[in-house]
Amino acid sequence: MVWIKFTEIKKALNELLKGRYPPPQYKIYGKEIKEGYEPPCFFTEVLDRGSRAETRNFARGGFTVKITYFQRKKDELDQLEKADGIKDLFGLIFCVGDRRLTVSEISCDYIGEYQDILQVSIDIDYRENTQKEDTGAVAREIGVEVTQG
Repeated sequence: MVWIKFTEIKKALNELLKGRYPPPQYKIYGKEIKEGYEPPCFFTEVLDRGSRAETRNFARGGFTVKITYFQRKKDELDQLEKADGIKDLFGLIFCVGDRRLTVSEISCDYIGEYQDILQVSIDIDYRENTQKEDTGAVAREIGVEVTQG
């Protein structure tokens, strides 16, 4: 069983953003940064939505990616362009390593004291194969005795 790792998701997310919004013009920060960041910049985070077994061999999981955009100067047109650009980046599929994950929903909202900071949320669903590999020895020979009775 190979569960998708949140560190891989975060790395894929940041690389995707860097491709469209390259440094040094745009910086990408994690949620641990509270002050000293330089706009324009993005803050990214990955939120687990949990997982559950569906069958003996499969589980369903999901997570939400949040991208928050801070501008140097408030500009609604720029925010809308960033929202459209991020939607285009994700489309229907989000690639993490060799996996292709389904984007189930993308939504935009405004957060902050004045509701003027763009935040894009992307919900992603996936299935995991939970079947365990057999670790026992494989039989090489089978002995069969037939008796009449």
